[in-house]
Amino acid sequence: MQLTTPPARGASYLPWIIAFVEGFSTLAVEVIAIRLAIPVVGSSITLTGVMLGVVLFALSAGYWRGGALSAEWDRNKTRAALSRNLLLAAVLYGAVAFPFEARLMEKLLDMGVPLSWSIGLAASLLFILPIYLASQTVPMLAELTNDDGKAGKASGKVLFFSTVGSVVGGIVTPVWLFPTFGVAHSTFVVCGLLAIAAGVMAMGHYRAVKEVAAGSVALLLVVAGTALAGQEPDLFHFDSEYQSIRVVEEKDDGPAIRIMMVGGGRASGIFSESGKTAFEYTQLGAQMVADTKARNVLVVGAAGFTLPRDAAALSTVEHVDAIDVDPAVKGIAEKYFLQSALSEKVRFVPLSGRYAMHKLRSEGRQYDFAFIDAYFGRGLPEELSTAEFFADVKRLSSRTAANVIMDRKLTSDFARNLLATFSHVFGQTWVTDVKPGDTDISNMMVTTWPIPGAVEWKGAGSVYFDDNNTVDKDHVRLIWSNE
Repeated sequence: MQLTTPPARGASYLPWIIAFVEGFSTLAVEVIAIRLAIPVVGSSITLTGVMLGVVLFALSAGYWRGGALSAEWDRNKTRAALSRNLLLAAVLYGAVAFPFEARLMEKLLDMGVPLSWSIGLAASLLFILPIYLASQTVPMLAELTNDDGKAGKASGKVLFFSTVGSVVGGIVTPVWLFPTFGVAHSTFVVCGLLAIAAGVMAMGHYRAVKEVAAGSVALLLVVAGTALAGQEPDLFHFDSEYQSIRVVEEKDDGPAIRIMMVGGGRASGIFSESGKTAFEYTQLGAQMVADTKARNVLVVGAAGFTLPRDAAALSTVEHVDAIDVDPAVKGIAEKYFLQSALSEKVRFVPLSGRYAMHKLRSEGRQYDFAFIDAYFGRGLPEELSTAEFFADVKRLSSRTAANVIMDRKLTSDFARNLLATFSHVFGQTWVTDVKPGDTDISNMMVTTWPIPGAVEWKGAGSVYFDDNNTVDKDHVRLIWSNE
């Protein structure tokens, strides 16, 4: 028996193409869902683990239900259901799940729901149904292609192509789709592939007018969902594989300020007219470089490159190494934010912070001053908050300062534990309120030596280590419980 009667040329390949698309979309959806959540909850094992668990649960439910239904139906009914499921999955992803994931997580965290539960609830409400529908493709295709009565052979072949699609989706999505189209437009690619697969399976079974109607409704829902979740116009916007980068201009009562937003947070700011640094913590960082007469400077977390630029402008500074995991930030900062090229004194090192420390040490680099500015927005690189990372920095630098967004009373678990970790490695630790009178959560400068206005920290807390820490939970609790 054949899938279609009479078979069109190449029709025998259709089941395997559909299986490949289903597998591709499932892994792409998981990667996109994790990426969309990072600006809200940060990048952590908790996010990855919970999201993976939700996806696997939905897949298992879809496999079981799809197999049970296809065993009871004839081929025409199975094929019609498969087409319908793929189209519904495309609509649900594009109109609901992708546009509203971050917002739902924010609402849950605002309500005081714990981090893991917020991730799990949002992912379950938004992604279980479309994944459940799309994953029924595998057992249904196995039923449709089981021509010789060998169910194991048929299901094995379908799973092979689905798994190959998953491999490709897991690699292509972050490596090619995100840098080429951005995260938002990558969601359209996934939804489009599913909609096309649905149309292919529907050929010869639905009237053309029904296909057009269903496609039109799907398109309208996707556009409406995107519009409702859309952002105000930016000077520049790009979703890299690592983070969302925006350049905006703000003007209240004072002069206009151009701001580079990274991961949902205000990473760097300059006065639009003069180009001078507008953020107090960056001004303080440059002042510390000048006061210490540092010749070699290390900046971990380049953001808009304001501190590397300002440090390089000092006559005492000979070299600045700026570390950032995202290779896109330098070009974006120079063209759209600073709107000028960086000094030749500045070397951009597009590597992860942890690996960069080991590489710089292997090169024999030593610095008079190191500035850690990697704690951005509502996200936090967990690996850059541990004793092991601070120890790596200590081996490279004589003096170290870190800009940390935390409660100015220093009573939260995050503040106490991070300061305890800093003190565990560097010894005496001083904290400076960078912007007195600001909100309860603000920029606090943590240093290994006393600077004007600094207060020595003598509190207690738990040290964050690589193999045992609660930094992601502590940070989320700090940010969301005080908003």
